[in-house]
Amino acid sequence: MTQELESRVVDLEIQITHQANTIEDLSQMVSRQWDIMDRLTRQVKMLQDSLVELEENLPPPGNEKPPHY
Repeated sequence: MTQELESRVVDLEIQITHQANTIEDLSQMVSRQWDIMDRLTRQVKMLQDSLVELEENLPPPGNEKPPHY
């Protein structure tokens, strides 16, 4: 191999290594974001259930006239 060709191969190997590291970092980031989204989805569901329960336990509205009458 010529010196120029060897240098190009080394440069390509360096680029591939950097790209592999970037892909791994991005993969870990996506995984963490999925975990966060799952947790937030569960929390939203719990809040929805709590609101439904609160609404079901509210007393029925009275027949009172609004204050502006």
